[in-house]
Amino acid sequence: MVKREPISDSGSGEISNSYKETGFIEKKKITNLDLSYAFIIGILGGIISSLIPFSLLIKVWYPFTGGTQLVSGHHVIWATIVYGISKKKYNIFLTMFSKGLIEFLLGDPWGLLILFVNLMEAFFLVIGFIIMENLGEGETKLGWGLAGGLGNFFQAPFFWIINQRFYLHWSLWALAFIFAFISGVFITGILGRAIKNYLIKAGVPTTF
Repeated sequence: MVKREPISDSGSGEISNSYKETGFIEKKKITNLDLSYAFIIGILGGIISSLIPFSLLIKVWYPFTGGTQLVSGHHVIWATIVYGISKKKYNIFLTMFSKGLIEFLLGDPWGLLILFVNLMEAFFLVIGFIIMENLGEGETKLGWGLAGGLGNFFQAPFFWIINQRFYLHWSLWALAFIFAFISGVFITGILGRAIKNYLIKAGVPTTF
């Protein structure tokens, strides 16, 4: 029986033992289960990101340019979920690659560029987790929140620059970037961590 890591349910790092043993053998190399999680969840994320207009939730009360960044974190949450149940950082890239590929096939207006954006988000999310682990916050809400914020942040300036929105007031640029980071903290990081904890508690097999 593989030894499982206890789940920390609070930012303080307090440990909860309410998880289920699955009996899967611990492996450091990529497994079929890793590939299944990465591609299934990535494809699901691509479909949801392409077909569900989450931005409408924001435009109702904040109709200004950049406000939709408040919900942009849902584009990256899929990678944090897969990372949480596998603890393998390359699964972040696999998940975001499959997500971007589905978005491209579903006719994303950015074409193949959307694949690059997904891999860029994956790269900065991995950097975020590495930094948090080195600071001893790899499993806390704070650590996941900041990693998620970093992973989601850089797509905002990237899109705003290629859209040539230089005519907009600097305050709108600042708000868009702040909103992207906030969305990454709460949706990509903290919500993603909560979902992976519930999945592990429910007995979903992990690969670590």
